[in-house]
Amino acid sequence: MEELVFDKIRHGRISDNIVAQIKNAIFTGIYRPGDKLPSEKELISLFNVSRVPLREALRSLQEMGLITIRPGIGGGAFVNQMGIKPVSDSLFNMLRLGNINIGEIWEFRISIEPNIAFLASERRDQWDIKQIEEINSIREKAIQGRKAPVISNIDFHQAVAKASKNSLLIMVIDAIALILMEELKRFQFSLNDHRNIFKFHKEITESIKRKDSEKAKALMHEHLMDVKKRLKI
Repeated sequence: MEELVFDKIRHGRISDNIVAQIKNAIFTGIYRPGDKLPSEKELISLFNVSRVPLREALRSLQEMGLITIRPGIGGGAFVNQMGIKPVSDSLFNMLRLGNINIGEIWEFRISIEPNIAFLASERRDQWDIKQIEEINSIREKAIQGRKAPVISNIDFHQAVAKASKNSLLIMVIDAIALILMEELKRFQFSLNDHRNIFKFHKEITESIKRKDSEKAKALMHEHLMDVKKRLKI
């Protein structure tokens, strides 16, 4: 079968060509989650390449979250189950490589997160409410202890995204969260800033609990605009 799947490489950047062919084989369902790719020796023969560009290509595919390389007897390159985390990690890497700045991230958040809050209000279940309220509780205790709970701020938005029940939105927000965890370290929030942010989070939570989708949407927009001003971006 492999002879029909892959073409021998005759031109272009070798490792990129290998990556493109294997990705296509995975995305078209020729290789499914859990399947093992041909051995290194077989791939070298199929692509008519040397070991170095092949290994470079396999490393790239692993970094994309598409495969896992297992060492030892019974090892090899296996196709991953494409859950949310590997896709989010890959998107994070692409955003980083694209030099996306925090101003662009915030514009994106303002354009999309109010609608995420809207969907969360309509689709949330009791487990979602429990998760959001637990995050709020952590944030409240941190503020009472006069600490800067940046992580719980990001966690709140991820929990709201999960309540939307839209896998693509969850992936995107998770990827953005990874960047924000680094970017927000450069900014100093006062205790008053944290109190105001938490006030919005509580109000958004109550709107989601009541299934008041329009209110949740409006509050999320107002919240993100407020933080944008505080960050001066």
